[in-house]
Amino acid sequence: MNRFKETIYNTFIALLIFIPIVAVAHYYLFPQETKCILIDYSSFKKDGRLYYDTATSPKTIDSLKSVISEASLRIADFWGEKKADPKFIYCATDSIFKKYGDNNLDPATTHYKLGSYIVINKNGIDLDIIAHEMSHAELEKRIGFYNETFKIPTWFDEGLAMQNDYRNYYSEDRLKAISDNFENLPELDSLKTARQFWSASPQKVMLNYMTAKYQVKNWYSKLKLDNLINDLNSGESFEKAYDQ
Repeated sequence: MNRFKETIYNTFIALLIFIPIVAVAHYYLFPQETKCILIDYSSFKKDGRLYYDTATSPKTIDSLKSVISEASLRIADFWGEKKADPKFIYCATDSIFKKYGDNNLDPATTHYKLGSYIVINKNGIDLDIIAHEMSHAELEKRIGFYNETFKIPTWFDEGLAMQNDYRNYYSEDRLKAISDNFENLPELDSLKTARQFWSASPQKVMLNYMTAKYQVKNWYSKLKLDNLINDLNSGESFEKAYDQ
């Protein structure tokens, strides 16, 4: 065996050993994300980009498809065009949602890695909720997994998604009333990480969402968002891209 063939052979053997180790480690650290990546090999039924467990009624699927279509129009209007093509995974029971979504039983959640996956539970068939999650997928599609995961602060990620979420209890009027005319808002520096943003009482988390929505609304223009995306993709820090 010449040296080139020997190198190829050794690389192949190394990959045969390394890939299963990485796969097992990923499943151990991120079980829900791993299950989403492997959704095509599950017992879920499939209808286009929508996956649903066998306990789901046809009426529920029709409702969900209709809401996804409406949310897609809202997303295209806000972003200028819809670029992301996430897979939607509907879980009819809490136990199934915990396997694919999260342990907190949120109405919906979005995972990234090898694509985006929007996992929805029985309380998540809602236009605002699904448009919110689709906005997360749109941002990730435009800036990539690394920038989305390691550069974007949680308050901005959630605040941007909230621009497509019109639920009344996150309204600016309500925030104004409970914050003394916007005088007593959480500091953005205290909402940078997921742990900071969500590790609080339900009332405090709701205030965090309202604050993030308010801050991004006051910053937002289509030009600013486009420039931020371009700057992040050119290697700029979020702080510098956001302030320009």
